[in-house]
Amino acid sequence: MKKILILTVTAGNAHNVCALGMKRELERGGNVQVKIVDLLKSCSTKSNVWIAERGYCLAVSKFLNFYNAFYCHYRKRDPYKRYSCPSQSTVLSTLTGLLQEILDFQPDVVYCTHFYGAIALTDLKLVYPLPCKVIATSLDFVNSPFWEAGIGVDYLTVPNEDFIDTYLALGYASEQLLPFGIPVDERTFHPTEKAAARRELGLDETPFTVSVMFGGGSWGGGYGIFKTLVKALKGRTAQIIMINGKDEKSFRKVRKKKFPDGIKVLNVGFTENVPLYLSAADVAVNKCGGGCTAENINLALPMLITEKLAAQEKFNLAYLKRKGAALSFKNKRELKTQIIRFSEDADLRGKISQCASALRTNGTAKLAAFILSQPSADYGRFLYSVGYEDHINAKKAVKEALKAADKRERKQAKTK
Repeated sequence: MKKILILTVTAGNAHNVCALGMKRELERGGNVQVKIVDLLKSCSTKSNVWIAERGYCLAVSKFLNFYNAFYCHYRKRDPYKRYSCPSQSTVLSTLTGLLQEILDFQPDVVYCTHFYGAIALTDLKLVYPLPCKVIATSLDFVNSPFWEAGIGVDYLTVPNEDFIDTYLALGYASEQLLPFGIPVDERTFHPTEKAAARRELGLDETPFTVSVMFGGGSWGGGYGIFKTLVKALKGRTAQIIMINGKDEKSFRKVRKKKFPDGIKVLNVGFTENVPLYLSAADVAVNKCGGGCTAENINLALPMLITEKLAAQEKFNLAYLKRKGAALSFKNKRELKTQIIRFSEDADLRGKISQCASALRTNGTAKLAAFILSQPSADYGRFLYSVGYEDHINAKKAVKEALKAADKRERKQAKTK
């Protein structure tokens, strides 16, 4: 039986969605044991958990300009400083617990949906000859900061071939890079079967239908977007699927609101069946996180995206617009104009849908098959070589190895 350990981090929800989607796909083949571990919650301190989870949400909702400046600054960081990057202090706190997890579970493959997991395994491999294969996924259409520090993974999956050179520039080897796309749950209706999805959801089959989804509450602007859409579509026959996620305040507001004649609203709280709701839509109005973008791409669903975004999502949007797979809006006036344009122009929707379809990679199925094709790990020699004292001193041992690796990398950088 193959054993797969999936490391995720709750910084936004996309990493967890990716982890769950991969778990479902891996388990379809049977004879596999899959375990999901939140790296920080299981192996680090409460303060680090708060920074990754609540701190991120606070930063993008209240201090967006500061967050974006931080992000863009560290994107320019010299990749040869990978072993001394700011994320290393957080990662070091996880190593003792992570090594114990590997010793106990003995996975054949460790799969990481966040760069913290990739960095942690890279660091451990500086000291310990881990017998398992390590595979990670980048969840954005851009090389986010600190992925250069995860260079020790065996394989890194990237959105598509367009991003190979980006990661080569960070020091990855071509044989490490797999253009499998962003793996999200692919339990979707075919794009031509919208009517079936609408029937299942109790919606009418023919009206223009819009889905609205804004990151489960951390962004905080979903209800305002929803109100603007209702005003823009007033006097028309239309349907709006409002996916509130964990934003209970928004859910309650939508539930209490009365709507003009001709406007039908499906008010949704937190759901793990997002693909079904998206399948019923003609257009998705949302942010531009890698996970939800991949879900829309899988359905060839035209996207209308706000320009009020966290930095990584700005890069995602820029990429989608270059590829013709999305339009954007800066304010309420532009949102109204664009949504009316979409509602009246089926040819426009079809053109953008075709561009989105060209980006689809079927990444979940490809990656699951690749993971399951990896050789079984032999833990006999490894367990013999790693004793109790080695486990207890994992953080200390890796810290010393990081200093040596950093010195080696900087020396190498000077010779180039």
